[in-house]
Amino acid sequence: MSTLVFSDTHFTQRFQPRQFEALAKLIAASNKVIINGDFWEGLVISFDEFLASEWRKLFPLLKQKATVYVYGNHDEQLFSDSRVYRFCDTVTNEYCLDTPTHKYLFRHGHEFLFPKYFRERHQAHVKRARSLRMRLSNEKNILLQNVGFGLFGPRVLPAVINRIPQDVRATIGKPDQLLVCGHTHRPGYMPKTNFVDIGFFNYGWANYLSINDAGEFNLVSKRY
Repeated sequence: MSTLVFSDTHFTQRFQPRQFEALAKLIAASNKVIINGDFWEGLVISFDEFLASEWRKLFPLLKQKATVYVYGNHDEQLFSDSRVYRFCDTVTNEYCLDTPTHKYLFRHGHEFLFPKYFRERHQAHVKRARSLRMRLSNEKNILLQNVGFGLFGPRVLPAVINRIPQDVRATIGKPDQLLVCGHTHRPGYMPKTNFVDIGFFNYGWANYLSINDAGEFNLVSKRY
């Protein structure tokens, strides 16, 4: 595997050995890594807590792969600081990768995925989520996701959740770029809109994108 792209690991202080081992194995087999947002769960833990957690064991592996880190909405830039460079070489809100086969644009997707009403409600929720009450609420939500996704996988969510209208898609990046996002937790490839949703890497499911040296991609969804 040449380039590994994953999203929505949502790391908390609760270390999960199976998730760690599955991800570490893929990172070790890759030449380059792109983290496409929601690497750690900023609505539940602080950046200091994340850096001190058992997940720091991944940092040396990621640094070996010239890792690119794209901010998401659960780990947005205001939640962290320059110490992100402990696990990446590049940090950004979007990242472009040109290959012989495809031109890729990596963004987390929270700015344009979901209908506008739900995006705005979620953004307001994130702004309030640093309080103890909201943190406890998010911990309950994570428990529900563990049950739902753990039992049924990413297809527990409707396919329509990551559809982008053509007119909205036309405003994002360039027409010849393949837009790669996370955020919705529902993996899928939509050729008509030149769009890929990676899905999540958590809850017992490894959803990720692998890109070979020729630039061809493979969207993987399997249990770990």
